[in-house]
Amino acid sequence: MPRIAATRNLWPVLPGTRPSSWLPLALLLLALSTMYVFGDDWGRFYRLRHSHSSDSALNMALAENLSPAHHFRTFQRLYPGPDGAPAYEPYSRFPIGSYALIKLASAPFGDNLSAKLYAARMLLLLLFAAAAALAYLSLRRIAASRPIALTATLLAFSSYYLLYFSDMVSQETMDLFAVMLVFHGITVYAQEKRFGQLLLKTALALFIGWHVYALLLPFIVIGLTGEIIRNWRSGPPGSAIIYRRVRHRLARLAGTLPRSRYLRLGIAALALGSALLSFNFANEYAALGGETPLRELPSVRSAINRTGQDAEFTPYSPRGLAWGNFIPRQFQRIGRMALPYGLTVAWDGLDAGRPARPFSLPYGTIGMAATGACLLGLLFVRRHRPLLAVLPLAGLCWGIGMRHYTFVHGYEAMFYLGIPLTLFTLILIGLRRWWRRLPGIAASAALAIFVLSAYQDGRTEAEASSSILRYEADLTSDFQEIRSLTHGKKVYVQFYEIDPFVRQLHRVIYYWLAGNVIRLGERPIADCSPQCLSYYDFVISGDRDLLPGLLTPSNRVAFLFDAGGVDTDSVTRRYRAEYDAVVSGGYGVPVARGGYDVFVTGNKLIYYKNGCGPDDTANKFLLHLFPANVNELSAYRQLYGFESLDFGFLERGAVFDGNCIAIAPLPGYEIARIRTGQYAPGRAPVWSSEFPGDSPQYLAEYEAVASGGYGAPAARGVFDVYRGETALVYINDRCAGADLEAQFLLHLYPENENDLPLLRRQYGFDNLDFSFAESSVMTEGRCVAVAPLPDYPISQIRTGQYVPGGGQLWTVEFPVAP
Repeated sequence: MPRIAATRNLWPVLPGTRPSSWLPLALLLLALSTMYVFGDDWGRFYRLRHSHSSDSALNMALAENLSPAHHFRTFQRLYPGPDGAPAYEPYSRFPIGSYALIKLASAPFGDNLSAKLYAARMLLLLLFAAAAALAYLSLRRIAASRPIALTATLLAFSSYYLLYFSDMVSQETMDLFAVMLVFHGITVYAQEKRFGQLLLKTALALFIGWHVYALLLPFIVIGLTGEIIRNWRSGPPGSAIIYRRVRHRLARLAGTLPRSRYLRLGIAALALGSALLSFNFANEYAALGGETPLRELPSVRSAINRTGQDAEFTPYSPRGLAWGNFIPRQFQRIGRMALPYGLTVAWDGLDAGRPARPFSLPYGTIGMAATGACLLGLLFVRRHRPLLAVLPLAGLCWGIGMRHYTFVHGYEAMFYLGIPLTLFTLILIGLRRWWRRLPGIAASAALAIFVLSAYQDGRTEAEASSSILRYEADLTSDFQEIRSLTHGKKVYVQFYEIDPFVRQLHRVIYYWLAGNVIRLGERPIADCSPQCLSYYDFVISGDRDLLPGLLTPSNRVAFLFDAGGVDTDSVTRRYRAEYDAVVSGGYGVPVARGGYDVFVTGNKLIYYKNGCGPDDTANKFLLHLFPANVNELSAYRQLYGFESLDFGFLERGAVFDGNCIAIAPLPGYEIARIRTGQYAPGRAPVWSSEFPGDSPQYLAEYEAVASGGYGAPAARGVFDVYRGETALVYINDRCAGADLEAQFLLHLYPENENDLPLLRRQYGFDNLDFSFAESSVMTEGRCVAVAPLPDYPISQIRTGQYVPGGGQLWTVEFPVAP
C-alpha cells in the first residue's frame, strides 16, 4: 500500500488530479504535434503550386498591410489610381482580429519573407491544435468519458480537409478555432449556467470570423424554442374559459422572453458583429474615395453574391446554385470529412488526396449515410441532445447559407466537422453499453489512425513538390532581394514571364511587394502606354535581358530593372500611328459607341474619344472576352465563362490633340463575344456594350447592303431583312433598347425534309433562333444582325422577334427564290 501511495504522489503536475484526467489531452496534443514532424520542410516558403497558396498569400498581404499609417484598413495592395496617386484594393470580408493576430505573430521578423510566413503558419498550427483541444474538452463534458472524447476528436480531425489545410494561413483555420471556442462556451453554459464566460468567448470569436453565427443560430433557436414550450406548458392546470389560459400563457411569455439568456446572447452577438461590419464598411468606403454606395462596396457585393442573392452573379451557375448539383457535391465533401485520411489511401476510389470529380459515388454515399446516421442517432440519446444537435446543424447552416462560396471552395468543407464529431460520439456512447472496455481500445486505434493520416498527408505533399523545391527557393530569394531595393516605390511586374503559376497566384506578389504601388502586367512592358512607362520606378521580369540597367545580377529567376531603360519614344510613335489611323478613317466604322468609339482591328481593340475629359480617363475600362471554346481559359476562369482583362487608362491610354486613345491587345484564341465599357471602381458601369468577336465581318455585310449589293429587302419588319448567298442580314437604322433585348426568331423550311436534324423533322422546319448579343452589333445608332444559313436548299423562311416567355413583336415569312 505505501508503494502504491508513493506512486500516486509522483503526479504533482496538476494538483488534485490523477494522470487519467489529463493524460488523454496530452496524448491528443502529442498526436497533433505529428503534423509538424511529418510536415514537408516547414521552414521554407509555402509551395507556390499548393492549391491554397493564393489564399495564404492573400492573408499574409492583408496582415502585412495592416497598420496605423493606413488607418487599419484591410487591403490587398496599392495600385496606380486614375490620377496616378496610390489607390487601395480593399478586402474587408472578415473581422480585423484575425489579420491582427497574423500581424502580431509575424511582425518581429522584420522583412524576412520566409520567417514571417513560418511564424504565421506556426500560429495557425497552434490554433488548429487549440481547436482540437477545445473539441476534446467539450465532448468530454458531453459524453462524460475521456476515451470517447479523445477517440471522436482524433478520428474527426484525421480527415483529409483538416490535415491538408492545417498549414494554410487562412481565415478558415482561425474560424475553426473560433467555432470550437464558442462551442466549448456553450457546453460549459449548458452544464454550469456560466453565461458570462459564454458571452466573453463569443465576443473573442467574433473578432476572428463570421462562421460563429452558423453555430449560434441553431443553439439560440433550439434553446429559445425550448424556453417558449416550457413557459407555455407552465400555465395554470385548467380553466373554464380557454381564452384566459391562452392570455395567461402569452403574458407569461411576454414577461420571460426579454429575460431569456438565449435572446440576450443573440442580441449581443448581432450588436458586436454589426459594429465590426460597420468598421469594415467605413474603412472600405474611405479606401474607395468616399463615393461608393453601400450596396456597391466590395464586401457587400461579396456577401450578396456568395449567398446567391444576386441573380446577375452567375459564375458558378447553373452548376453551383442548382440544388441537384450543389447537394451531391456537399455530400461528397461530408463523406471525405467522415473518413480518416489514412484509411482511404489504400483504395483508388476512396483516396481523398486525389483530385475530386464532379461527384464521387463512394464519397457521396458515405456522406449521405453519415449525415443521416448523425441526425437519426440524436433521437436515441436524451442527455445533451441539443448540444450534439448544434454541431452538425452549424455546418449545414453555413453550407446552405453560403451556397456560392461553399460550392467552389473545398476548404469550406472543414465546417462540416460537427457531423463526424457527433457521429463518432454517438456510436461510441451506444457501443459502450455493450462493451465497457471499447472506448479505451478505440482511443488507442484512433491515435494510430491520426498519426497514419498525418504521415500520409506529409508524404503526399513531399512527393508532389519534390521536383520544384529548388525553383521556389530561388524565386523566394529573388523577391527577398527585390523587396529590399523597391520598398515604397512604384513597380510594374511583367509577371507572366516569371512563371505561369505565379500568374494564377498573383497574391503571392502582393505579399512579397507589400508597401509598393504594384501593377501586374499581363502584357510586356513595351505594350504599356507612354505615360505608364514614365510612371513606374522599376520593372520586374523573368527575362534577364529585358532592359539595360539590371539591378539584381545575382538573381536566378526574377529580375529587377530601372524603368528608365524602356524605349518610350518607340511606344509613343506606335500609339500616335494608331491614333492617326482612327482619325483618318482607316479603321472604318466603330463596332460600338458609348463613352468611347470601339474599333476591332487585327488582334487588338482601339478605344477613341474625341475631346475627352477627366472622367473619361478616370473611369476603369471593362473588358470581358467570351471565347468560342471555353477550354481556352484557365480552370478558374472557366467557372465564369469569360476572361477578364479590365484595365486603367494609365496602363493603356494616351492623349493626342486633346483626344484620347486606348489600345487593348487581344489573346490569340477565337473570341465569340466581347463585352466592354467603363466603370468607376465599386460602381455600376458608366457605359457598356456587347458585340460579337467577328463584328468587322458584320460591318462588311452592312457596307454591302448600303452599297446596293443585296438589292431590295426580302422582307420588312422592325428590321429590314436582306437575303445573301450564305446569310440573312437584318438592318435597323434607328434601333432602340427593346430591339436589342428581344430574341430573333428564325425558322427555315428546307426543300427536302431529310436535310433537317432528326429531332426537327417532326416539326418540318429548322429552328435557328438567336439573341442580339450573339450575332449582332450596334454602331452609330444602327443595328446590324447577321444569321448564317445552312448549305441545304431552303424553300421558305420565317423570321421576326419575340420576348422570351411573352409574345411575338413582329414576324414575316417569305419564299426563297430558286
